[in-house]
Amino acid sequence: MKPILKKVSVHGGQSFSVREDILPYLYNHWHYHPEAELTLIRKGRGTRLVGDHMERFADGDLILLGPNLPHMWRNDADYFKADSDLHIEAVAIHFHEHFWGDAFLQLPEMEPIRLLLKQARRGIRISGAAREQLSRQMEEMLQASGTQRITILITLLTAIAATAEKSPLSSLGFVQEYNLQRTDKINEIYHYTFNNFTNPISIEEVAKAVHISPHSFCRYFKTRTSKTYFEFLAELRIGYACKLILENGMSMAQVCYSSGFNNVANFNRKFKELTGKTPLQYYKEYALIC
Repeated sequence: MKPILKKVSVHGGQSFSVREDILPYLYNHWHYHPEAELTLIRKGRGTRLVGDHMERFADGDLILLGPNLPHMWRNDADYFKADSDLHIEAVAIHFHEHFWGDAFLQLPEMEPIRLLLKQARRGIRISGAAREQLSRQMEEMLQASGTQRITILITLLTAIAATAEKSPLSSLGFVQEYNLQRTDKINEIYHYTFNNFTNPISIEEVAKAVHISPHSFCRYFKTRTSKTYFEFLAELRIGYACKLILENGMSMAQVCYSSGFNNVANFNRKFKELTGKTPLQYYKEYALIC
């Protein structure tokens, strides 16, 4: 299955979409759309995939995505339980890069925004004080109308272009090589993995679940994501382990087994490889300030 093309609604009399979402969980499919997207996760936690990049997200996550960049926000399993009282809150702005006309974007004064939109084809995460300022402006945009909406959007993009508190997400190689027109089962693979990553998973099992031969699966996944399946699985498990360390007060051995590893030494090695810290160092640096 290809990444899903999601159509973004724009109301009459408006040239781009500004939307507030309050829902049980985020749209959790691997998808893309021709609009650029600026999303603030006001409330919610889980795992974010942008191109070949994956990491945890939490309240305050602020991301700028270029057009046609596949992505997914996957809430934690707790959000999908029948008796869950959790919900997400998000503010999303969707706009075509040239909705204001080709000539406007080519003005000399627009060069920083023009370059920013090119960089956004990899996805951009905004952090720090810039994130706080931009989040407040996005909230203001929900109440704006007329030309004020366009003014705020230009202000937002100008601020993102100017700040040093931003970093790219997906690799340049992914953006250059990814082809949306190719037949794609990545969505099925992601869903199977998110639903089973805390259990032992073999290539044979996941290949069977998505109807690909084991012989072809590894090459297929590497071609579509620029990483091996077990690299992806380890990243997902370590991300979940970080969540457990910060939120659950488990022992490190409990975190190891609860996140899908069956060997503490391997867990410690992989954790340090991906985070640059041992699990205990991670706890001391982050848990006590959360």
